[in-house]
Amino acid sequence: MTLEEVSAPAVRALLAPLLDGRARGKAAVFDADGTLWRGDVGEELLRHLAARGALPSLAEPRAAFHEYERRHAVDPVEAYAFNAQVLAGLSEAQLEEDCAALVKQRFEGRIFRFTRPWLEALSGAGLEVWICSASPIWVVEAGAALLGIPKARCLGARCAVDAGVVTARLEGPVPAGDGKVTWLERRGLRPALAVGNGELDEPMLRFAERAIVVAPHGDEGNGLVRAAVSKGWPIQRG
Repeated sequence: MTLEEVSAPAVRALLAPLLDGRARGKAAVFDADGTLWRGDVGEELLRHLAARGALPSLAEPRAAFHEYERRHAVDPVEAYAFNAQVLAGLSEAQLEEDCAALVKQRFEGRIFRFTRPWLEALSGAGLEVWICSASPIWVVEAGAALLGIPKARCLGARCAVDAGVVTARLEGPVPAGDGKVTWLERRGLRPALAVGNGELDEPMLRFAERAIVVAPHGDEGNGLVRAAVSKGWPIQRG
């Protein structure tokens, strides 16, 4: 499948100046969930661990996803922090194994058909492809591995690890909203391109030189879609 076959005309026009070699060495930064693949790897991980009762930091681990949803309705960013912090007490090595198996089983078939052609074209033109997501870093890295993106170019919600065990000490801010820009600036990145699908991606898209919005058909109520229309950002339908 080629870039031309899978990309909207406006997207192809925006990507063209990045593919002639002059953007070599610059970053192309993607949100993960709903941008590179359908669904949310962080939420899927939480459901998976809660169903197994495998969250030693909680007295009632099977209620974890309900609590996440309650918090998300009030403050999504705080919910994303909770999703990382409830992993406290887990072996990082085992968590990495579980994330790799979960993502391969449940998300390999959910990768958007345009994702790999875009990444191949951008990488081939010398750009560094990054992921910046509010999902826990361990599951983001597992998704990135399916796409050939190294761990060193992944940003996600991360808690400190002591002696190989995840703690509840969040290494903030969560990469959502303005937090995405904070983390990019910490890495010395001003993206040549940013791609996202939700309202909490908008600061990152505004920060970048160029922006693309991924949205399914009928998602016109999405605040990022409205922003795309007003700013002239091209929309790729997922």
